[in-house]
Amino acid sequence: MRTKRSRRSLIILLLALLAYPVSANVMILTGAAQVLANIKPQKLTMYWESAWTLLPGRFVVSGLEFQSTTPRNQFSLVVDTGKVSVSVFSLLSRTVAITQAEAAGVEVRYAKVTGVSQSSSDNAKPPWTIKLDNVSATGIRKAEIQNLTGVADMTFLGSGTLDTLKMSIVTKGGLMQVDRAVGSMVINNQTGAKNDGAPLQIDADLSIASHRPRQFKGKDKLRFFTGTVNAKGNFASIGPVSFLPDSELNLTTTGEGDLEARLKIENGELMPGSDLTFESESLKTTFLQFEATGNGTLKASVDPERKRPVEIQIDLDAFQISEPGSHAPYLSGSDLNIEGEAHRLLLYSQKGDGTGALSFNIEQGRVEDVRHYNKFIPPAAGLRFLSGSATTHGGFSIDNGVAHGLIEIAGADVTLSARNREIEADFHLSANLSEGDWRTRVFRLNDSSLRLDNVQVSSKAKKTDEDWWGEVEIERGRLVWQEPFEVSARMHLAMRDVEPLLQMFRDPEKKKSKIDDFLNVKNVEGRMLVQGREDEIHIDPLHIDSDGLEVISRFSLSRDTANGVLYAKFKKVSAHFEIVDKSPRMVGFGGRKKILQEVDLSRLDPQQ
Repeated sequence: MRTKRSRRSLIILLLALLAYPVSANVMILTGAAQVLANIKPQKLTMYWESAWTLLPGRFVVSGLEFQSTTPRNQFSLVVDTGKVSVSVFSLLSRTVAITQAEAAGVEVRYAKVTGVSQSSSDNAKPPWTIKLDNVSATGIRKAEIQNLTGVADMTFLGSGTLDTLKMSIVTKGGLMQVDRAVGSMVINNQTGAKNDGAPLQIDADLSIASHRPRQFKGKDKLRFFTGTVNAKGNFASIGPVSFLPDSELNLTTTGEGDLEARLKIENGELMPGSDLTFESESLKTTFLQFEATGNGTLKASVDPERKRPVEIQIDLDAFQISEPGSHAPYLSGSDLNIEGEAHRLLLYSQKGDGTGALSFNIEQGRVEDVRHYNKFIPPAAGLRFLSGSATTHGGFSIDNGVAHGLIEIAGADVTLSARNREIEADFHLSANLSEGDWRTRVFRLNDSSLRLDNVQVSSKAKKTDEDWWGEVEIERGRLVWQEPFEVSARMHLAMRDVEPLLQMFRDPEKKKSKIDDFLNVKNVEGRMLVQGREDEIHIDPLHIDSDGLEVISRFSLSRDTANGVLYAKFKKVSAHFEIVDKSPRMVGFGGRKKILQEVDLSRLDPQQ
């Protein structure tokens, strides 16, 4: 009895197997299969030129066009010819299990979409699981990625292969993972690239850890990637890539050029042995509050033998620097070197930990319009550049949040305005910054100086001699790097004579007075304390004691006026003055004891 039942079951199975290719191919030939496949076109569309099947779940197809749309993602696939094996019985458990697939002539597109709603009835239904195994492809000619958060749209045209793909994904926001994906592609054409010279060759062997894709956006998905990527050839853009974990250091690059990279990745982090070289005629890099563009090279590597394993070097042969958001460069030059260091380099996000390092050095730079520096001069100084150019060189570095650097700026035949006077001069500024905090922009100033040569002060009535010079050396000071600068410092003052200073306060149309005798004293030296802010500058005290000339003063400068007190002695003649609204008024002869009650010269003591 059992034998008859077994025989009957076997006959039924054989009849079903014989009937399957007939019925299935009839549905394919009559178009009924396509109607069934497109019953919900808002979710799934599928068309093919020809197809056939002999065994359940085993199909051969040509001219396939497939598109799947979910509330958040859209996936499109074009296959010239292909074979696919699907587990029929797994469909009973809402699982699409593709156990083997081969494709030739492939175009693929992935895009993030919005505006597609999901009905409550759909939400009530359980999700589907899609499993892919033994998937391979040849002749991959086009790949598109669109609408990813924080990632520019990309289109790659060329010739590629997929050797191995094994992955699974659960719909409706479920888990996704890729056990392994091995492939390569020669990209002849890519969005944003010049598409000349060597095409881009990419070889990848990757896995993606289990995660819920909708919980991670754009580059943040890279935290689940592990494997190797090798690339060589013309590349549309190296970024923007943020290299350092300290956002204040702001080291990023972008540009089109020639890339050679060997990347070892573990959970989205570059591992030892990784290195990258990128050469571009229009390499753009940001660092600190600057943005540089020029012909240059980027090199990055990971070496565990270094104090900080990650090292980035950017060298620009010829460059222009502008401020972020500004298209007009204010500085051009040659030989800009930028170096960055970090303990780790995460491809998806560099979260700040304050342990990075950054340095830059400009070998030769030029500011064509010196008026660029006006924004750093406090309005209370009453000083503005009118015309001229300047050269600059120097460097700056930040290590574990501590900053220091030396910047030098020089200008010849520069014209300035100062309190209704016009000044022509050459200048040289040397700023030695140390013990700084780039986050707060506060620095210590040591061994810094400003020297003026060939100075001439002009007004409506008079011009001073052309060969005046003066120099201010900062013995100890504090600088807040902002716009404008805020400076507080003890300074040593040296100058040919005091003529230009007196010209700033006295009425040039008045006749020569006794005070003009002070101009005859040469090689004047003194000291002063300066506290500067945007709205007011205080000089208290100022003391000059040179060759029979003594000046004791304190005064404050604001945008439109100056006020203070002044004692001046030349040989046997001395007088006490008040400066009220820019005008000096003589209080009387003598007055040194009285002025010392108002001006504390002990504050100039180095111990103070």
